[in-house]
Parts: sequence; C-alpha cells; structure tokens
Amino acid sequence: MPALHLRLRHPLTWLFSLMMLATVSFAALNYTASAPTLVLRGVVYHISDSSQALRAIRHIDNQRAVDSEIAITVVAVGGGIDFLIDNAKDAQGNTYASMIDSQMLNGVEFKVCRNTLKAKNLREGDMTPGVEFVDAGIDEITRLQLENGYAYIKP
Repeated sequence: MPALHLRLRHPLTWLFSLMMLATVSFAALNYTASAPTLVLRGVVYHISDSSQALRAIRHIDNQRAVDSEIAITVVAVGGGIDFLIDNAKDAQGNTYASMIDSQMLNGVEFKVCRNTLKAKNLREGDMTPGVEFVDAGIDEITRLQLENGYAYIKP
C-alpha cells in the first residue's frame, strides 16, 4: 500500500491526470458544439391540400392556447400551397391573409415548396408576404422531424 501512496504523490501522476481530464472535457465540449440543436417541443403541420388549411389553423390556435412556447412550422406542398397564394380566399370568400398574419405574429412559420411553385408556374412573389421557401417540402418535413425532433401532424 505505501507504494501506491507514493505514486499518487508523484507530480507526473498529477500532470497525467490533469491532461486526461482536459482531453475528456475538450472532447465533450467539441461534441456538444457539433451536435445538432434539438427543439424538444416542436411540431410540423403537413398541408397537401388547401381544404386542410382552416382545420390546421384551428388546431394551431388550440395548441397555442395551452402551450404558447411550442415551435410550430406549417409546410405546404402540392395543392396545399393554394391558401398561401397572396389574397387567396376560403369557400366563404374570406381571405386567409389575416389568419396567416395572426399566426405569424405568434411565431408560426409557413414554408412553401419551391418544387410545387415550379409545377404550378408560380413565383415566390405570388405568395403571401412573410412565408418562407424550401426547395422540397417533403425534405423539410423530414429534416424537422429527424434533426429537430418535431412531431408530425397531418390535419
């Protein structure tokens, strides 16, 4: 036992221990710096038909009423982008713009698929101001789920 006691007192033992501690600490810091940032409480609403838009907005309102901190993103693809065309109207003739603006003020992001814009011969300027654009809507839905931990909702 006395030999172990002497080894622990040796300065090289302490130096080696400090070097190991620094290496492990640096590795841990480096890992967390490169790891993706997870939003642990986020949802993505997938809209593929504009008939789902009002239902999605009602769901979002209900969700916000009980959880104002959750991150919400609406991704529109195919026929689902029609309600985001500037001055689009619902079946009763009401514009979606005020509902969308209200949601945006509450932090909801609306993203439109550029592939769909191209297929419908639309331009980004044809859409409601404030919406964002992604190259492929389905890819964005996948990315939000896999990289950010978002839950998937199909209204």
